[in-house]
Amino acid sequence: MQRAGQILPAPPLRVLIVDAHDVFRVACSALLRTEGLMVADLTPSDDVVAFARTFEPHVTLIDPEPVGQSRNIVLRLRSLARAPLVVVMSSGEPDRLTPVIRGLPFLAKADVCAPAIRRAVAAARGELAAQAESG
Repeated sequence: MQRAGQILPAPPLRVLIVDAHDVFRVACSALLRTEGLMVADLTPSDDVVAFARTFEPHVTLIDPEPVGQSRNIVLRLRSLARAPLVVVMSSGEPDRLTPVIRGLPFLAKADVCAPAIRRAVAAARGELAAQAESG
């Protein structure tokens, strides 16, 4: 029971990791769980969009490889009623990304951690608020 003035903790941030590299995907999931996030991980060949409909991630971290699959996944995720923030994570350079993915927030795989994900969410929320004010 909540008492007057008591602040309830925020629910954990839900993160979906989509990466073809099993070792990285599993290790990244384990790390983010230890940092208090709710995490699910899939390969690009899994039905990512169907899973996202039920899991309702706040953030989807996606490796841009393979290009065709990741581009399709990004486009389909953006069409969801409760579309997650999509963040590209790669060990490559962001300027080598395909146009559909190039405009998305970028996070180097070596930098993936809960604080970095929270900063990406906060930055995206700030951009959305600024767009709404100017729109």
